[in-house]
Amino acid sequence: MTTRTGFSCFASRFILAASLLLGLGSASNAAYASEPVRAELGAAGCDGLLLARGVTPDALLADCTCPPKGCVRTQGYWGNKPGVVWPKGYDREADFFGSGLSWQEVLDRPTRGDAYFILAHQYIAAVLNTASGASAPNSVRSVIIAAGAWFATAAPGTCVRGACQLQRSWAGILDEYNNGEYPGGPKHCDED
Repeated sequence: MTTRTGFSCFASRFILAASLLLGLGSASNAAYASEPVRAELGAAGCDGLLLARGVTPDALLADCTCPPKGCVRTQGYWGNKPGVVWPKGYDREADFFGSGLSWQEVLDRPTRGDAYFILAHQYIAAVLNTASGASAPNSVRSVIIAAGAWFATAAPGTCVRGACQLQRSWAGILDEYNNGEYPGGPKHCDED
């Protein structure tokens, strides 16, 4: 299977694991401490969620065996479908990190090969999917956390002409998740 960005699933996951082991594209633990992390519990506690602060992506690589919960939708649904209400705590007009754009403006902007926007589109959809109750394998959660830390220091326009291959691989993983095709993740929602 090949992701929509051209990487094979194995290659995307290999790049993710290697980058996390080598510390590429990640920020200090302090950057992760500001965001609560939801990690699914083992089989005995699949109905609950463990809320932890300061968990690094390395600690989230092992996926749990809980069955997926909820369903996922694509970035097109969240950005283009009229009347879609975003989950509580998320506002279309809120600033998207330091980009100078709102979350909706980021979704409305064509990617034009810029890995910043390619990743941003998939990141926004994944964040909204999880905020809407869709479970995410720990490997997907680690990509969401790493991407959030990267966006905290990155700017639009820095990832053009093939640059930022790690961020492109993150986008491929999140795209697979948002389309309901990620192994162990929830399926795509039936449209209303």
